[in-house]
Amino acid sequence: MTRIPILSAGFGEGHNAAARAIAEALGRTSGGALEGQVHDLFLTAYGADRARRQRDAYIGVANRHPRLWGMLYAGLDRLPLVGASLPFVRPVQRALNQLLDETRPPVVVSAYPLYNYMMARRWRRNDPARPRLITVVTDSVSVNRAWHRAHSDWYVTPNQATADVMIRQGVPAAKVLPYGFPVPARLAPRSSAQAGGRPRVLLMLNPGKRDAVALAAALATLDLELTVTVGKDADFREAVVAATAGKAEVLGWTDRIPDLMLSAHLVISKAGGATTHECVAAGTPMIVTQVIPGQEAGNARLIVEHGAGTYGLTPAAAKAAVAAAFADDWAVWREWKHAVEGLGDAGGADRVAALVAGELAAH
Repeated sequence: MTRIPILSAGFGEGHNAAARAIAEALGRTSGGALEGQVHDLFLTAYGADRARRQRDAYIGVANRHPRLWGMLYAGLDRLPLVGASLPFVRPVQRALNQLLDETRPPVVVSAYPLYNYMMARRWRRNDPARPRLITVVTDSVSVNRAWHRAHSDWYVTPNQATADVMIRQGVPAAKVLPYGFPVPARLAPRSSAQAGGRPRVLLMLNPGKRDAVALAAALATLDLELTVTVGKDADFREAVVAATAGKAEVLGWTDRIPDLMLSAHLVISKAGGATTHECVAAGTPMIVTQVIPGQEAGNARLIVEHGAGTYGLTPAAAKAAVAAAFADDWAVWREWKHAVEGLGDAGGADRVAALVAGELAAH
C-alpha cells in the first residue's frame, strides 16, 4: 500500500472537506492500493487547544470584522506575505519536514497553500527527491494569488471559471485542471427533487452571523418542510428551537448533510467553499445568506451569476427569495435547478485520485 499525505488546515471547512473526500476516493478507486492520510500540521505542531484558538481567531475576524478580513485578503493577493510569514510558523515547517522524512511520499496533495511554500523552501524544483505536488484549490472565481505563488506541479480547480482566472493570473494553462471540488461520494447520485408538493428547505446556520436566529424564525413562518443545522453549540440550538416554535427540525452536529442536500429542493447557507460546491455537486439550488469578503465572494458569484440561486443577505430578503422561488408553479426554482445541474458534478475527488495514480505510474 502506498500512503499519500493530504495536507489540510482548519482555517475554513473547505480545506478539510476536500482533503477528506480525496482520502476516501484514493482508497475506494485504487482497490486499497493507495491510502490517503489527512494531516492538519497545525494540530500536530501546536496541539489541539492552541490550534483551536488559532482557528477561532481566524473565524472570529472573518465573521465579526469582514471589512478587516477583506483588507487582509487583498493584501495576501497583492503582496508575497505568505512566504514572508514562514518564520512565524516554524513548528508547522518542522512537522511537515518530519512527516516527509518519515514517509518519503512520491506524491503530496495540498489543500492549503501555505504548505507549498514550505516544500519550495525544502527542495529545488529539479531535485529528484522532491515529491510531485498536487494543489487542490478550494475557492471559486476569486482566487487569491497566494494559492500559486509557490510551485506546484498541478492545480486542481473547482470549475472552468476558476481555471480561467488562474490562467489570466499567469499560471500555465497546462498545469490547471478544472476537475471539480472534491466532495463526498454520497453526493454522486445527485438530487432528484422535483417541483411540486411542500418545498423541502435545508437551512445551514452559522452561529457567528448576528441575525442567524432571526433568519430561522423568518423562514419558519413559511409553509415549508424546514430542516435547520446549527452545529455543536447547545445554547445556540436551544435559541433556534425556541425561535422556530416547532415548525422546523433543528439538528446539532450531524453527518447527514449530504443526504439532506440530496433530498432538499433548496439549501440556504453562507457561501463557504465546501457548502457551495457540495450544492453544485448535489444539483441543489442555493440562497446565499452571508459572504465573507475574499474567498467567499467568488463562491457566491458562482451561484448567482450562473443563475443557480440568489442572495438573501438579511432575514427579510431570504424569506422573500424563498417565497419567490416556489411561487407561480415553482417557475424561479425550476430555472435555478436547471442552472445548478450544469455547473458541475460529484466526480472531483475521483479525478484527483486518478491524477495521483497517474503520477505514481509515470514516476
